[in-house]
Amino acid sequence: MTIPAEKRRRGSRLATAAAVLFIAVGCTAIGFALWGNPPPPRPPASAAVAAPAQKPISVTPSPEPIPVPPTPQVAPVVGPIMTASEPTQINIPAIDVDSDLMQLGQNPDGTVQTPSLDEASPAGWYTGSPTPGAIGPSVILGHVDSRVQGRAVFYRLGDMRPGDEILVTRADATVAVFVVDGVEKYPKDNFPQFTVYGNTDHAGLRLITCGGEFNETTRTYPDNVVVYASLVSSHAA
Repeated sequence: MTIPAEKRRRGSRLATAAAVLFIAVGCTAIGFALWGNPPPPRPPASAAVAAPAQKPISVTPSPEPIPVPPTPQVAPVVGPIMTASEPTQINIPAIDVDSDLMQLGQNPDGTVQTPSLDEASPAGWYTGSPTPGAIGPSVILGHVDSRVQGRAVFYRLGDMRPGDEILVTRADATVAVFVVDGVEKYPKDNFPQFTVYGNTDHAGLRLITCGGEFNETTRTYPDNVVVYASLVSSHAA
């Protein structure tokens, strides 16, 4: 999958979506048959992201409509926001993750870089998404397995639950503190791009890996596990 250069930065969530889908698919090449491990954990329905409440809409007809020129509306920002700074480390106490963060950009052919499966690779921040703590959905990806160690950095991502903390250390010596809103599992052939990568009114975080039963024939996992989280605070590293 290729992403046009002019859309590869965080100003375009659509570019982020297309690119990250490529990364998610790219983490499926090993499978637990090599190690005898069970498939990665699956999030239960109770961990899903709560649907936003629907507000009733009342319409009062006007006898004489008055034309008003449209005014651009800027959605208010919800919750704390941090200035941009690249992430260097992620810590998730609930699933015993303590990983440096590599940067995942684009290859010369326009496809997105993926961590190596031949090494015990750390998790990676996709540089086309906002930095953690800035407004919008920051994207961090990791493998469920690798050729050298079996279980990899995000093997237990499906075990996360709403309320769990995620700590992201940044280059400016601050720590962005996120709390999980929900955990979802999506079939890769029906991945909700705009739900995962669309614009938000807050500083969000998306952790993504593969999931489901490994298919020995296609050498792939059929699903993606996505953790949704929101910034709640920050402190010095």
